[in-house]
Amino acid sequence: MKTLEIQSLTKWYGSVCGIEDVSFDIEQGEIFGYLGPNGSGKTTTIRCIMGLLKATSGQARILGRQVRPGRATQHNRIGYLPGDFQIWRNHRAHRSLDVLAAIGDKDHTRQRREELAERLGLDLSRTVGDLSKGNRQKVGVVYAFQHEPELLILDEPTSGLDPLVSQTVLNLIREAVDDGATVLLSSHDLSEVSAVCGRAAILRQGRLVELSKISEIVQKGQRQLKVWFVAGTEVPDLPLEKLEGVREIGRKGQLLHLAYQGRADTVLKWLAQFPVSRIATLQTSLEDAFIQYYSDSAGRNGGTS
Repeated sequence: MKTLEIQSLTKWYGSVCGIEDVSFDIEQGEIFGYLGPNGSGKTTTIRCIMGLLKATSGQARILGRQVRPGRATQHNRIGYLPGDFQIWRNHRAHRSLDVLAAIGDKDHTRQRREELAERLGLDLSRTVGDLSKGNRQKVGVVYAFQHEPELLILDEPTSGLDPLVSQTVLNLIREAVDDGATVLLSSHDLSEVSAVCGRAAILRQGRLVELSKISEIVQKGQRQLKVWFVAGTEVPDLPLEKLEGVREIGRKGQLLHLAYQGRADTVLKWLAQFPVSRIATLQTSLEDAFIQYYSDSAGRNGGTS
């Protein structure tokens, strides 16, 4: 069953495009990554999904119901953490969370809140305005998770958190999915996306440029080889006209550092002509693939506002 369905969602701010023709679905029990640098349209998409913005065209459906802008669409079943989370600064954290918990229907919200605060190292008795940025972000995490929602929509959930607390948040995401929840995780932190997400969409200047499994996105990135030639051998120059998609990263002594896209057999057949001492394959990360893919997309699509 599809928990979230986005169909041709478009939002213009006057003459400026926020997002255009964005479509994707998220299955129940899935952790779906929504990737892109700041300003790419991730937050605009989420605000349209939550009904906080009226889309210019297209639609979103949450848990089988169409989102109506300006109306709370099943918000008691959604855990939402906005990227610019704000809360009443003059109230103690537990009081603010009590007020926000009114959207939920579960009696044990307070107990769950205390469990979350303990795991995150958050003192709920303190006034929100006296908390550091990281601790205010923890309040936002508690707010999103405290009523055990069926759908979590998280916009940069680990922003401002130290690595240990960030890992705790990722564990909470995994546990929520184990209990049947679905997660939309919007982030520019590719390491956290690759740690928990199976699929991801890449957004560039308001448009989707990729929608794939994480493993497939990595495969589309450039992979790297380090090649050491036998001592005394002259390191050859790359015949770029014959090796499409191959580029030289650098060379030092008998070492040649290459990057390539696609299959490795072409570059390996070329290397077989020479006395090679050894070859090392460097593992491609999601971050490497994303940077390369994003650069290629920018070159193909040109600049837009």
